[in-house]
Amino acid sequence: MGKLILLASLLLTAFFAGAQSKAYDRLDMFEKEDPLEINLKTDLKDILGKKANDRMLYSNIAVKIADSTVQGSVNIRARGKFRRNYCFVPPLKFDFDTSASPSLKPLGSIDMTVQCKQGKDFEQWLFKEYTTYRIYNIISERSQRVRLATLTMEDTEGKRRSVTVPGFFIEDFDVTSKRNACKEIKLSRLLTENTDRKSMTLVAMFEYMIGNTDWSIPANHNIKLMQDSGNTSAKPYAVAYDFDYSGLVNAADYAVPSDMLGTQSVTERVYRGFPREIGELREMADHFIAKKVAIFAEINGSKFLNDRSKKEMINYVEEFYKEIADDRKLKILFIDNARMN
Repeated sequence: MGKLILLASLLLTAFFAGAQSKAYDRLDMFEKEDPLEINLKTDLKDILGKKANDRMLYSNIAVKIADSTVQGSVNIRARGKFRRNYCFVPPLKFDFDTSASPSLKPLGSIDMTVQCKQGKDFEQWLFKEYTTYRIYNIISERSQRVRLATLTMEDTEGKRRSVTVPGFFIEDFDVTSKRNACKEIKLSRLLTENTDRKSMTLVAMFEYMIGNTDWSIPANHNIKLMQDSGNTSAKPYAVAYDFDYSGLVNAADYAVPSDMLGTQSVTERVYRGFPREIGELREMADHFIAKKVAIFAEINGSKFLNDRSKKEMINYVEEFYKEIADDRKLKILFIDNARMN
């Protein structure tokens, strides 16, 4: 009897340990929507005062999901280009690969975007960008998922006050690719029209919808590529990311219009895609129209956007839907005004 009890105890321990480990797998953590609670103990002088430093910092972390908390270690560093220098708290890269915790190690390497500076506007811009990722998820499976978090950073030296900011994890692109039976690829100077045509049409129309011109295929700027795992000759799919410069977010404190395009505001839409046949455009416009109810529900149902932000986002997206309502407007926007080189 004693051996049976011991065996049962070992099986239950293994079961719950496995369940706990699975809860933090990269494939699973983006299935739920409730915000994570993250407590990070690190050198705040280094991460906040030396943001240009690419050195990884060994840190202690506690992750709370629902009623359970897992503690372990993680290496972090500041990431990004503009925001790491402009923001008080820079975007972060979390590297769990070196963690001794079996529940955290499967998370691998994950990026986090956080509230840039203090103030309600910066908080809402963070939630707007999070919502933009969620809208992209509605439009396409080939998009990175996101998970909100509340991040508290404590100074291991005890010399700085702790900092608490909202943020969101961004699904590792390798995981995004695997979800879509693809693999991540990196190609330099790839011509835009050498990507999968239908996928590129969707991305270009989505970027137009959110009013984002801050992307480029040849320059590898805010675009990632994936390719069908079983077909190495297939043209790659383009996947957009990083939307804080979009008109839908409208981060008025720092997002500026492109000098090259001659626009007066980031809210001014410019189509950056190449021309398509009217039939292709009609098919893609109908795809977006079919997602309208779900997109508006995502915005209006947010627990984190305030009423003003919801109204701004709804009005901005509604303008896009009016523009794609008929073929005449589609021709003007996406053929007559398309780029030629």
